[in-house]
Order: sequence, then C-alpha cells, then structure tokens
Amino acid sequence: MKRLLIASAAVIAALALPAGAAAERLPDSNHGGDPFTATLAGNGSGMSQVTINPGQGEVCWTVTVADLTAPVFAAHIHRGAAGVIGPVVVPFFNTGFATPSTATSFAGCTENVAADVIESIQDDPAGWYVNVHTSCAGQPASCGPFFPGGAVRGQLSHP
Repeated sequence: MKRLLIASAAVIAALALPAGAAAERLPDSNHGGDPFTATLAGNGSGMSQVTINPGQGEVCWTVTVADLTAPVFAAHIHRGAAGVIGPVVVPFFNTGFATPSTATSFAGCTENVAADVIESIQDDPAGWYVNVHTSCAGQPASCGPFFPGGAVRGQLSHP
C-alpha cells in the first residue's frame, strides 16, 4: 500500500508539470532546467541551446557554429528584441580578441545569474538573443567591422 501511494504521488507530481518544463541537463551542469534554443545567422550560421535553472542561478549553454569568416572569441546572451542591439547580460565565454578560437563547438555554464534576469528570459525569450563574436584579425576586409559584421546572432525561443 505504501508503494502504491508513493507511485501515485510521483505520477501526480509529473502530471502537474507544464508541458515544456522537462528538466534538461547540458554539459558542465549538475542540474536540469528550462530549455531554450537560438538559430544563429549572419556571417556564418549556428545553433545555441540554453538551459536556465532558476533554483541554482545557473545558465548552461552549448554553441555550435559553421562557415564563419574568422575565429570565435566571445559568446553571450544580450537583452534585445529582434533587430535591436542590447547589452551583454549573461556571458558564456571570452577568450579575448587577441586569442580567438578556431573551435566550432563550445559548452559551459554561467553561475550566479541574477534571479530577475532568469525570470525575464523565461517570461519573454524573444526579448533576448545569443551572439557569437569573431575576430577579423588577419582576415580580408569582407570580414566586416569588429563586432557587428563578424558575429552570428539568434533570438531565444522555446524548442
């Protein structure tokens, strides 16, 4: 009888979760969270998967890029709707302009993200975007300006 009660409680708890609230664990995270994706486009292409864990103040991420005109040196989440340039709010990584990476896949977690930022991303993911910046050092002039032309960007959305 005790097992039946425990099993019933587990089923009821699972049914109480919203449809999109499946906990997902990305690399470098010990926690699951609320998943988001961003399709990246610009001077190249890519995909980012972001998992937000409000209970841990953690944002975990994977970023994969292709066909970039120069090596990557930074990626992060900015506040801003489509077509709007906004401030960096959640840093993913920054190797520095002088030491860009030729890697095409990155993963990690950013800790100590403010609760109001996490809540705002969850409430309005389209008001936030993932941006990957490249270094044009040693590249042709067609690489474009330092930040805008050498980056791929994508608005966050629920998968």
